[in-house]
Amino acid sequence: MMARLEKIETAQIKNQVYEKCKAMIVNSVWAPGDKLPSEGQLCEQLGVSRVSVRSALQSLEAQGFIEIRRGEGSFVKHSSLSDQLDLLLPIFALGEKDVLDVLKYRSITEPSLMYYVVENATEEDIRKLEEILEKMTKTTGNMRKHAQLDEQFHFLLTEIVGNGVISKVYKVLFEIFNSAWNEVCGILGPDAGIIYHSRIIEAVRARDKEEAERVMREHVLSTYERIKSHYESEKSG
Repeated sequence: MMARLEKIETAQIKNQVYEKCKAMIVNSVWAPGDKLPSEGQLCEQLGVSRVSVRSALQSLEAQGFIEIRRGEGSFVKHSSLSDQLDLLLPIFALGEKDVLDVLKYRSITEPSLMYYVVENATEEDIRKLEEILEKMTKTTGNMRKHAQLDEQFHFLLTEIVGNGVISKVYKVLFEIFNSAWNEVCGILGPDAGIIYHSRIIEAVRARDKEEAERVMREHVLSTYERIKSHYESEKSG
């Protein structure tokens, strides 16, 4: 027999119905393919109105948790981890520690991805990297545009890896980091990114996995250290 839900007794009924139902899905109480209790059953179990239940179900469908089939009911969707990572895309305001944490994370992960970039990169992939680099050289006077291109370069590298989960994780990361990256690029200036990206392309084209990893590690660690030093000097000044 399918597990019953406890009645809701506090305010913000619609959101609570949504959260309770989502928890049942996330915790695999309602598994992929399962049919949810009917609207009437949910109303009875939760002690809420049909309007609240219907609103919650519509939100769950919009976010990809369930599929509502007319005349049949609501069913838990079969979805991958990478699909669910799309739900993590709100943009957060980052403080200095958050910025450094993101840069440290990238310094740990991005160098190790270069092995797979070198292994998987096609001539078309390399051409796209070169196109982004060329655009970067033409936008040194517009740091906002330059920062966008810098981000595109790194995101393309993650896509070349060929792992959907990695691409999704970095999509989330770049969305969160977007506003802060404009500041970071403004602090660093345009030259370093252009130089390092050029060296990365050379290593990828030469199919030199060790060099590609070494250059990327030097690149992201240098970024981390320079931003950390900038924040420290601002505090001491």
